[in-house]
Amino acid sequence: MVDSAKILYLIIILFVLIILGTPFLSPHFEELPIKKEPELHGNFLHITDLHPDPRYESNATVKSRCHKHFQSSSKPKHMFKGKAGPWGAPTTICDAPLSLIDATFEWLEKNWKDQLDFIIWTGDNSRHDNDENFPRTPVEMFQLNRMISEKFLKTFANTNKAKKKHAPHFIPIVPSIGNNDIYPHNIIEAGPNSMLSILHDIWSPFIPNGQHETFINGGYYYTEVIPGKLMVVSLNTMYFFKSNSAVNGCVDPLQPGTKEMKWLNDVLKLARERGMKVYLTGHVAPRARAYTITCYKRYGRLSLKYQDVILGHYYGHSNMDHFFFIGSKGIREKNPKNNTNGDVLSISDDDLYEDEEDEEPVKAENREKFSPESDSKIDEYLGELHHHYSAIPPHTDHLANDYVVVNINPSVIPTFFPALRIVKYNTTEVTRDEVDSTKLHQNTFLTPLGYTQYFMNLTQANLYPNITPEYTVEYTTWDDYLMKDLTVPSWIHLAREIANNGLDGSLWEKVREFLLVGTNSLINQKNKSFQQCTYSSCSAKGPEDYLASELSF
Repeated sequence: MVDSAKILYLIIILFVLIILGTPFLSPHFEELPIKKEPELHGNFLHITDLHPDPRYESNATVKSRCHKHFQSSSKPKHMFKGKAGPWGAPTTICDAPLSLIDATFEWLEKNWKDQLDFIIWTGDNSRHDNDENFPRTPVEMFQLNRMISEKFLKTFANTNKAKKKHAPHFIPIVPSIGNNDIYPHNIIEAGPNSMLSILHDIWSPFIPNGQHETFINGGYYYTEVIPGKLMVVSLNTMYFFKSNSAVNGCVDPLQPGTKEMKWLNDVLKLARERGMKVYLTGHVAPRARAYTITCYKRYGRLSLKYQDVILGHYYGHSNMDHFFFIGSKGIREKNPKNNTNGDVLSISDDDLYEDEEDEEPVKAENREKFSPESDSKIDEYLGELHHHYSAIPPHTDHLANDYVVVNINPSVIPTFFPALRIVKYNTTEVTRDEVDSTKLHQNTFLTPLGYTQYFMNLTQANLYPNITPEYTVEYTTWDDYLMKDLTVPSWIHLAREIANNGLDGSLWEKVREFLLVGTNSLINQKNKSFQQCTYSSCSAKGPEDYLASELSF
């Protein structure tokens, strides 16, 4: 009986080992299929500010926010902005028709469904609350958020049965809270609260295990889009946003902005310890006039402190396509000096959370007032942007260590023409011995290499209401800016080239055209044809009205 029991026991152990596929077995069992990570394509999508409007009506007047048809036979001044087209009304205050939203996801599914590794999606998924005849309700706002979420899930679902066992049912998608994803817009109190709970319910498929409680409490989280190698951090920028009157900066330790900054510091420290890289994302970009000053400075300090970890800063909200810098001199008077050995700036946690007064905005270096011939806020901002690039010093070996580059993605809403970006990044893995640890900002594994910007020319699309329009290439950073990669030194080189080329140079004209996503001539035509109607007195509004004072340096 004893021998029989031993034999039975050995048979059971052998069976368990076979099931587990342990290395103690014969070569036959070692050759069983092993679950592998999905192959990297080296592409990710950045998409933002869809602003779907189910009330949008083709041929409606712009004055009605494209919600009503004009009834009178006389043509009022506001009609200079035109009528709503079937696919959208560019350079107006109207939001995106559902036809444009559907066309966008159809194009993504057709062209990029199986070519992306992950998606950065930086918020504003409901219409603006800008029509007093049809006030936006919280129910409608969350319904639109759920609609967009379901489109992402459906579009990027993994339908390949052979791959399902090796990959999730959809690629990693990382949404961020926009100022129009909360009610009332711009305002959200410290969590947990009902807004965060409802958004958590809608976005729960996108939030990784272990991050759900963090989101419910603060609206931020991180996703390891490439496990153990790359994480995308989704920040709740509403707690840094100056327009959010429910919170008060990043000084008081009990304020949600302060807690979020400390959480971000911990996440970046963890990433460094694990040898991972990070992309920072959110809705409202870190600007001195958009964030409370304490939050802006702490964001800048963290970004400098973890330059060896953070490979990109990706934001939306502003609708325009451009980039800008956060300089070490702008984030605090007592900024630590640059290390002559080229190491990461040595910023202590005490420096990060030192108490400060939140009173006056940070002044950019060498800021000059630009006075365009027109009263356009766009022209004024473009002038300030050019001066901002001109303030970048001549290149030195360690100049890049003093700067952070923030990228603003253009929007799907046709404030200008709808646009989105496909970013290519480096997928060539290297060993630690192959990386020069004394140098920051190297083009190595996971470094963004460049992007292709796709846009939809609505002037042409609206001529063909029965043909679904597609996005086409507007430009690439390789061909049009001659950038070899998207490291900080490359952006500094481009800024210097733009500045040296001058306001009348061909490079600046190219930047201006891309910044307005192909609508430069359209805006000029409208301005020249209807000079009697200024933006300050016209009831119909244009893209300038989306550019608040926060768009300054």
